[in-house]
Amino acid sequence: SFDDVAEFYAVAQPASDAEKALVVAHWMQFHEGLTSIETQGVNTRLKHMGHGISNASRAFENLKKTKPQLIVQLKKSGTSKQARKSFKVTTEGKKYVEQMLKNGNSN
Repeated sequence: SFDDVAEFYAVAQPASDAEKALVVAHWMQFHEGLTSIETQGVNTRLKHMGHGISNASRAFENLKKTKPQLIVQLKKSGTSKQARKSFKVTTEGKKYVEQMLKNGNSN
Protein backbone atom coordinates (compact mmCIF):
# COMPACT_ATOMS: atom_id res chain seq x y z
CA SER A 1 0.00 0.00 0.00
CA PHE A 2 1.52 3.24 -1.21
CA ASP A 3 0.40 6.80 -0.54
CA ASP A 4 1.34 8.20 -3.95
CA VAL A 5 2.91 7.48 -7.30
CA ALA A 6 6.28 8.89 -6.23
CA GLU A 7 6.65 6.38 -3.38
CA PHE A 8 5.43 3.56 -5.65
CA TYR A 9 7.98 4.58 -8.30
CA ALA A 10 10.82 4.79 -5.75
CA VAL A 11 10.23 1.24 -4.54
CA ALA A 12 9.87 -0.21 -8.06
CA GLN A 13 13.23 1.31 -9.12
CA PRO A 14 12.61 1.27 -12.90
CA ALA A 15 15.81 1.25 -14.95
CA SER A 16 14.76 1.92 -18.55
CA ASP A 17 12.41 4.50 -20.05
CA ALA A 18 9.99 1.67 -20.86
CA GLU A 19 10.01 0.49 -17.24
CA LYS A 20 9.48 4.06 -16.01
CA ALA A 21 6.45 4.41 -18.29
CA LEU A 22 5.10 1.01 -17.25
CA VAL A 23 5.35 1.76 -13.52
CA VAL A 24 3.45 5.05 -13.85
CA ALA A 25 0.87 3.53 -16.23
CA HIS A 26 0.34 0.70 -13.71
CA TRP A 27 -0.26 3.26 -10.96
CA MET A 28 -2.73 5.22 -13.08
CA GLN A 29 -4.66 2.10 -14.08
CA PHE A 30 -4.71 0.05 -10.89
CA HIS A 31 -4.52 2.72 -8.17
CA GLU A 32 -6.43 5.58 -9.79
CA GLY A 33 -8.86 3.41 -11.77
CA LEU A 34 -8.23 4.88 -15.22
CA THR A 35 -9.46 2.60 -18.00
CA SER A 36 -7.05 3.95 -20.62
CA ILE A 37 -3.64 5.58 -20.35
CA GLU A 38 -2.11 8.17 -22.70
CA THR A 39 1.61 8.63 -23.15
CA GLN A 40 1.46 12.36 -22.46
CA GLY A 41 -0.19 11.84 -19.06
CA VAL A 42 2.45 9.30 -18.08
CA ASN A 43 5.36 11.51 -19.13
CA THR A 44 3.86 14.56 -17.38
CA ARG A 45 3.79 12.63 -14.11
CA LEU A 46 7.33 11.40 -14.67
CA LYS A 47 8.50 14.98 -15.30
CA HIS A 48 6.79 16.19 -12.11
CA MET A 49 8.76 13.55 -10.18
CA GLY A 50 12.00 14.54 -11.92
CA HIS A 51 12.16 11.39 -14.06
CA GLY A 52 10.89 12.55 -17.45
CA ILE A 53 11.73 10.40 -20.45
CA SER A 54 12.91 11.67 -23.81
CA ASN A 55 10.39 9.78 -25.94
CA ALA A 56 7.29 8.42 -24.20
CA SER A 57 5.82 7.13 -27.47
CA ARG A 58 8.91 5.02 -28.10
CA ALA A 59 8.78 3.66 -24.55
CA PHE A 60 5.15 2.56 -25.05
CA GLU A 61 5.99 1.04 -28.45
CA ASN A 62 8.78 -0.98 -26.79
CA LEU A 63 6.35 -2.22 -24.13
CA LYS A 64 3.90 -3.15 -26.88
CA LYS A 65 6.57 -5.20 -28.70
CA THR A 66 7.48 -7.37 -25.71
CA LYS A 67 6.42 -11.01 -25.67
CA PRO A 68 4.16 -11.32 -23.78
CA GLN A 69 2.94 -7.75 -24.24
CA LEU A 70 3.19 -5.59 -21.13
CA ILE A 71 0.94 -2.89 -22.66
CA VAL A 72 -1.69 -3.05 -25.38
CA GLN A 73 -2.94 -0.21 -27.54
CA LEU A 74 -6.67 0.42 -27.19
CA LYS A 75 -7.19 3.12 -29.80
CA LYS A 76 -5.59 5.82 -31.90
CA SER A 77 -7.20 9.22 -32.32
CA GLY A 78 -6.29 10.82 -35.61
CA THR A 79 -4.30 9.68 -38.61
CA SER A 80 -1.01 11.53 -38.24
CA LYS A 81 2.12 10.00 -36.78
CA GLN A 82 1.58 12.27 -33.77
CA ALA A 83 -1.98 11.01 -33.20
CA ARG A 84 -2.89 10.35 -29.58
CA LYS A 85 -2.90 6.70 -28.61
CA SER A 86 -4.57 5.09 -25.61
CA PHE A 87 -3.07 2.09 -23.86
CA LYS A 88 -3.84 -0.41 -21.13
CA VAL A 89 -1.46 -2.38 -18.90
CA THR A 90 -1.92 -6.12 -19.48
CA THR A 91 -2.04 -8.83 -16.82
CA GLU A 92 1.58 -9.62 -17.72
CA GLY A 93 2.47 -5.95 -17.33
CA LYS A 94 0.85 -5.93 -13.89
CA LYS A 95 2.86 -9.01 -12.87
CA TYR A 96 6.06 -7.41 -14.19
CA VAL A 97 5.58 -4.29 -12.04
CA GLU A 98 4.63 -6.37 -9.00
CA GLN A 99 7.90 -8.28 -9.42
CA MET A 100 9.79 -4.98 -9.64
CA LEU A 101 8.16 -3.92 -6.35
CA LYS A 102 9.16 -7.20 -4.67
CA ASN A 103 12.74 -6.79 -5.90
CA GLY A 104 12.80 -3.16 -4.77
CA ASN A 105 11.49 -4.02 -1.30
CA SER A 106 14.15 -6.68 -0.80
CA ASN A 107 17.08 -4.26 -1.23
